[in-house]
Amino acid sequence: MGPVDQARQSVSRAGDEQARAELRLREAGREDQLATADVNAAQALADQARTMSQVATENRDAKKLEQSRALMEQAGAQRRAADARNDYAKKLIAARQASKVAADKQRALADAKLDLAKLQALRKADTQAANKYDIGAHEQRVQQAQAGLDSAQQQARDQQWWAQQAQRVYADAQRELRAQTSATGSSQTGTGSR
Repeated sequence: MGPVDQARQSVSRAGDEQARAELRLREAGREDQLATADVNAAQALADQARTMSQVATENRDAKKLEQSRALMEQAGAQRRAADARNDYAKKLIAARQASKVAADKQRALADAKLDLAKLQALRKADTQAANKYDIGAHEQRVQQAQAGLDSAQQQARDQQWWAQQAQRVYADAQRELRAQTSATGSSQTGTGSR
């Protein structure tokens, strides 16, 4: 297989990676929607706990007041988990966007290498058309594309690291919420999925 065919395969693989990066970005958007739903559910639980507390206070019902306090604690834990998930979702989106940029840069590099391989093949075949193009400019384009890719990949790795840290915080908040709900014997609301 010649250099031009190899370069064409690289372009194809880079296009596939662009599609996968776009899919991962859409999936991160769904995580953001779930995080928003969790925040709303946590807010609803807090509102319910406040209302229960007001009614218990007005009726001087000690049992209901204690239940409302437990519900408030659960709402607080749920809010912390929802906020952590929301932070994770935002960082995941940033990481996926950075990965998409890196995939786009990979495609640009593959395209530049393909053009260079074609020009080199023309020169090797000693065709008249090869003399119309500046091989140095093509080589410089490849170098610039490589530098852009290297930078984009580093940015993607950095963003992914931040997303992983946020995911750990979210997992810890989820464990706290599960411990809180099992201690009070109540069920948690929200999507609860990760």
